[in-house]
Order: sequence, then C-alpha cells, then structure tokens
Amino acid sequence: MDQPRDAYTLAYIQKMRDHAYRRTSLRRVRSEEQALQFIDEVGMAYLFGEKGVEMPTLWGAICGKARPVPKHHDDDDLGRTWRWKDTLPARGEVFYGKLLRKKPTLVSLDLLPGFYALSPNYGELDDYLEQYQDGLMSVEARNVYRALLEGGAMATSRLRQAAGLPGKENARRFDRALTELQTQLKIVKVGISDANRWGYAYVYDLFLRRFPEIAQTARGISEDQAMETLLGRYMSSVIAVPRKAAQRLFGWDDWNWERVVGRLGEKRVLYTDMRIEGLRGPCIVKIIDCHHEHDLKKGIELWKSRY
Repeated sequence: MDQPRDAYTLAYIQKMRDHAYRRTSLRRVRSEEQALQFIDEVGMAYLFGEKGVEMPTLWGAICGKARPVPKHHDDDDLGRTWRWKDTLPARGEVFYGKLLRKKPTLVSLDLLPGFYALSPNYGELDDYLEQYQDGLMSVEARNVYRALLEGGAMATSRLRQAAGLPGKENARRFDRALTELQTQLKIVKVGISDANRWGYAYVYDLFLRRFPEIAQTARGISEDQAMETLLGRYMSSVIAVPRKAAQRLFGWDDWNWERVVGRLGEKRVLYTDMRIEGLRGPCIVKIIDCHHEHDLKKGIELWKSRY
C-alpha cells in the first residue's frame, strides 16, 4: 500500500531525508568506507550544499546532522570532508567535479553512465572538435582539453601554462573553461598535487581516459532511460521537491522535463503535482510503498517518532 497523500507533511519529509542523508547519530558516516557507501546509496550528493537546492551532502552525512560549515579549519568533521572528497575520486571510486548547476557534485559510478548519456559526448577522444566547430565549446575549453589530450593528466598550475592561459589576467577564463569541461563530462579530477605555491592543486585528466567503461555503458542507455533513472534516484533521497526547483537542478528543457515527470507518474514512482505546506509551488513527491521492506522499516521508524 502506498503512503496516503496526507502523510507527506514537511515534518515527515524531513525525517525521511534525515535517514537518507545520514543526518542521524546512528547512520552518520564515520569512515572513508562509509563515505563511499553513502554516495553509492544516494547516487548524487553535493559536498557542502547550495542555497535553494535540496540535495544530500557529504558534509551533512559526516556530521550526522544539519550543521553550518565552520569558518575555521580546525574541525574534525570538516577535515574528514575535505580529505575524503579528494581520496575517493583519486582512486576512481566516485566522480567528483562541477556538474549539477555547476557546483561540486559527487556521483556514484552506477549513476555516472546516465549522466554521460545525457552529455554532448559521442564517446570518442576527438569529439570535442565537432563541438568546437559547431560553436558549442569555447576556445579556452578547447585549448584546455587539447592540452590534456596531448600531455596527459596535469595539475592546474601546469595545465594553465599548457593551455596558454597563464597569469592572473587569465584566471577567470581558465576557471570558466574547467567548469565548462566538467559539466560536459569531458574532464575529471583525478588527484591532488603540491606543485604550486600553496601546496594544493587539483590534477585533471580526460573523462574518457579515467572512465572508459562509463562511456561504453552509456551507449546502451537512451535519453529517456537516463532521465528516468536520474530523477527517480534523486527523488528516493529528497522525497519531495518543488517541480521548478528539480527542473533547474538537472537543467532539462520543458519538453523533456514534462515527459519524464509524466512517465514516472504513470509508473507510480511519483506524485507529479502535490501541494505541501512549507514547500513553494506544486511538488513532485516520491511514492513510498509501505510493502517494500526497506521503505517499510523507514516508515515504521518515522511514524513512531511522530506519536
């Protein structure tokens, strides 16, 4: 039996999120292994969060509660968050880069083919040339990509030189190029280097060299399948979110957005147009099947806490 619509109060939704986000003392992330498990569970997470975006965060899972990010660096939870967001991608166990809304995003390897299937890539190392010729890639992004293609993985300090973007006057152009290439899944962070004055710099490589199997898997995924998978997985964590906010997060056009929401509604995965006090505008809501063992356990736990 599905949870009735009137069960989805804001308090209930927050309890469900706290469980999925690991914002509880029992489920908080205490080790690097558990950090990886968390990312694999939710599929996608921000590092620290973004105003106006509902999303699990590695920071919240490590803290085991909702907590502001401290301004000082002498904090154990903050140290673990910074360390594990570097070590997990360095081993190729997760994707980490600017992706959703151009913000630092952690993505599990099982969801990564879905994101790649929706990217402008064809799965070939030289497909950037066609994008550039069609006016879909900036000259700075082309130069950064070509530098990595020809020179292999590089720390940002060396990459700036190789791409012809040295000096403070080119800093913003270089950063924009990195963001452009990350959001298109053309480059990826693969490590950390001490080869700059601060002793800390990201190392980038081509996505296809880091994750060749992801591109192969993505070839068998249709656009519709990818969107359904990504939105469905996202909603399993956030439970309920205003329709417009979810659409902005993924950046899908109106036609594709309405189609994917409609299909998930027909499949009884989502309520597609629900008003929830405390959330702005019509919402999409994850339909929770109380007969499903995992959801039933969460449902019982949460309903007990309400009475």
